[in-house]
Amino acid sequence: MRALAPALAILAAASPAAANELAPPFGHPATEPGQTVETQILGDFNGDGHGDLAYILRGEGQRFLRVVTSRAGEFDLDANPPQELALDPYPLAEGTLRLKRNVLLLEDLTGGTTAVSSIHRFRWDGKLGAMRLIGLDATLYSRTFAHDGREASWNLLTGDLVTRTLRLNKGPGDQAYDTVGKRKRKKASPPLKLENSPSGDDLLGWPGAK
Repeated sequence: MRALAPALAILAAASPAAANELAPPFGHPATEPGQTVETQILGDFNGDGHGDLAYILRGEGQRFLRVVTSRAGEFDLDANPPQELALDPYPLAEGTLRLKRNVLLLEDLTGGTTAVSSIHRFRWDGKLGAMRLIGLDATLYSRTFAHDGREASWNLLTGDLVTRTLRLNKGPGDQAYDTVGKRKRKKASPPLKLENSPSGDDLLGWPGAK
């Protein structure tokens, strides 16, 4: 049994830099040579009063979001394997993890001169016994202002999908895009565990989608 020492007090007391240095022995399973932790966040995701860990693990040609929930303050990785979501291995910037109340937010920026900015929202689902995708926002735009863009916001709890067109601003002012053509429709989905979440490219139907 790989039972790891309680990490909440240790990481909470450390500075962000120190936390990144201390974290792998305490909460990052299967970290192999050449892999690095891009970013991490500690919080009580499942509401049991104990610290849980989310982090982005990066290696050669691979990148993952992993979430490990603890039991009684310990990360028992055999009895409670982590959830894992494959991410674009070559982002334009490091991903960001934030915790807003009991919702874990993953912000990522991928692509090239045409970029996709996405925000995944995950929340613990007691029936699934896992983190569940509850929302996904994605914006496609030109970093060189060469073409129009589009954006989509999907609430998986209500099924509401809102899409908009981003039209290049050819008039005065500093605003790069004007938002036009708002459309709202229903996109129903069964509960999706973190590991089954679509990407921002998937939501937008961009050619970079899997």
